[in-house]
Amino acid sequence: MIRKNQFYDVNKMPQQEGLIIFGISMNRIGNVQSAKKCFDYMNNFIPKIFYPVVGLIFIYADSLYLYSDEKASILKKRFQNLIHSHKNEFIKILRKHPSRIPKAFSYLSWNQLILETKEFFNYFGKLQKIYKEDKKFQEYVNQDIGKSKPAPNEIDFILEEILIFYLIAKGKVRLYNDYVQDKQKWILQCYPGKPLLSEIYLFQENFFRLSNPSNVYENSFYDLKDKKLYDYKKINLSNFVI
Repeated sequence: MIRKNQFYDVNKMPQQEGLIIFGISMNRIGNVQSAKKCFDYMNNFIPKIFYPVVGLIFIYADSLYLYSDEKASILKKRFQNLIHSHKNEFIKILRKHPSRIPKAFSYLSWNQLILETKEFFNYFGKLQKIYKEDKKFQEYVNQDIGKSKPAPNEIDFILEEILIFYLIAKGKVRLYNDYVQDKQKWILQCYPGKPLLSEIYLFQENFFRLSNPSNVYENSFYDLKDKKLYDYKKINLSNFVI
């Protein structure tokens, strides 16, 4: 039996249509999430995939960073250049590997996700209210930010980020992929590093009582760096080390 806080790699992916999600941080897009790194991460999944219809979606968190105090016009130019360069570089790498299927890859910006999420702002408003009333939630958000008294924009940044990935896992976000074409049975969120404490808490508490039983990974997170699949339901937050 697997104990609490004991996690391992994935041996094989489900033999159904599925989507692998790479959430791209603007702070990491030029290093641990560069196009070359992402291609290498993807290659680690290839031996685990036995069903042919699996797509990979890049989610660029560009507009999420507008919570910054920096001038919006400066951020817009910077992030537009970053995400276009990242996408073009990844496509360039794909062309050198003709066995890869180009239409299996999608590239979505943050605002596209919000646009394709029904009642996003209703969920977000409720989550903000939950945060204000839940001391444990506040503690985990503060730890993720690294401050005992974070600014309102810093808090909203985290809340919006974890909410989107929660709603994706629960099947509440339309994810465009020409290869899978909305037939996905499972969705797996991937990132080079451990999950946020506040995200684990959101999934464990499941404040909105959402369920997506067809998605075997509806409460999971894959660490691309350490090659570990985290099951949020099997994490003991009281002694989980980030």
